[in-house]
Amino acid sequence: MSLIYILWGGLIGVLMAAPLGPVNLICIRRTLAYSKRNGFTVGMGAAVADTIFGSIAVFGLSSVTGIVHRVDGWFGIVGGVILIMVSINLWTRHPHLADVKDTVRDRLKGAVGAFTLTIMNPMTILGFVFLFGALGLGDVGQRTGNELALIGGIFLGSSLWWFTVTRCAGYMKDRLSDHHLILINRVSALIVAGCGVWALAKNLL
Repeated sequence: MSLIYILWGGLIGVLMAAPLGPVNLICIRRTLAYSKRNGFTVGMGAAVADTIFGSIAVFGLSSVTGIVHRVDGWFGIVGGVILIMVSINLWTRHPHLADVKDTVRDRLKGAVGAFTLTIMNPMTILGFVFLFGALGLGDVGQRTGNELALIGGIFLGSSLWWFTVTRCAGYMKDRLSDHHLILINRVSALIVAGCGVWALAKNLL
C-alpha cells in the first residue's frame, strides 16, 4: 500500500507546485539567465517548503479524520469546489516574464529565497488538507508507513515538477514567451479542475 501513497503524494506534490506563481517565474527566469542547475536549485527550495507544509497537514489529519467522516462527504465537496475555483484563477491569470525581479546572487540564496517565499504563505497547509480530503486520503493517518510514504511522494512530486520546468525552460531559452507561460498556466488549470470535478462526482453521485 505504501507505493500507492507514494504515487498519491507525487500527484499532490506536482499539483501544489504546478500553479504558475512567483516561484515558478523566478525558477524559469533563473534557468533562462543562468543554467538549468541554477533554476532547479531554486525550485528545490520551494519543494522543501511544500514538504514541510505537507508533513504538517499529514500528521494533523489524524485529528480531523473524524470530522471528515462525520460530515459525510461535505469536506470532499468543499475541497472539490475550491480546486475548481483555483483552476479558474489559474486559467484567467496572465503571468509575464518581465515582471520577475531576480535579485538573488547565487544558487543557495536563490533556494533560500524560494523557500522563504513559499513558507510565508501558511494558507498552503489548507490547500494540502483540502486536497487530501478531495482525493479521499482523510484516513492516511491510520498507519505511520502511509504518512511517511505520502510525505516522501510529495517531495518527489514537487522535485519532479521543478526538474521538468527547468529542463523545458533550458531547451527553450530563446523561444519561451509570455504565451508559453499562459499555456502552462492553462494546462495546470485543466489538471486542477479535473481533480475538482472528480472530487465532486465522487461525493455527490
